[in-house]
Amino acid sequence: MSYVVENITTKEVVTKFGPKPVYAVVANGERYAFGFKKPAFKIGDEIDFQYTDGSYGKSIDVASVKMLKKGDGAPVPPTMVNPTPRASYSPPAKVFPVPPTHGDRSIIRQNSITNAAKTVIDGGFQKGMKPEEAAAMIVTIAQIFEAYSSGDLDASMKEVDEE
Repeated sequence: MSYVVENITTKEVVTKFGPKPVYAVVANGERYAFGFKKPAFKIGDEIDFQYTDGSYGKSIDVASVKMLKKGDGAPVPPTMVNPTPRASYSPPAKVFPVPPTHGDRSIIRQNSITNAAKTVIDGGFQKGMKPEEAAAMIVTIAQIFEAYSSGDLDASMKEVDEE
């Protein structure tokens, strides 16, 4: 298959031998890694090559590159790879109080445990306690933080006010 070189990029990477440039080629709307050797072809040239599709993308087999036709060196307009427009991302709506099975609840719980542990340790409350006792104290304090952060405390206060 023939490929028209649309762009050649380089970026510097750190190797055990120090910083070295690594090259990439955009041809027929696709990006291909080329490696550390500077390509002999230019933008606009028509080339043929073999590539492998690896875990880091497509890599050109440098030994397989054949020049088919020299271009004029002028940039080739890029080919549109995916003409289908993508839908824009809109995050899920925030809710408060946070329902018990909502995904944000696990984040609130993680944050509450972290802050409860900090409260217990910084306050020195765990001194002389068995680890299980300190853990129980941390969980109890975390539940207080969670109730406040998730809105459960506000919801329970509202229920009391309505009675």
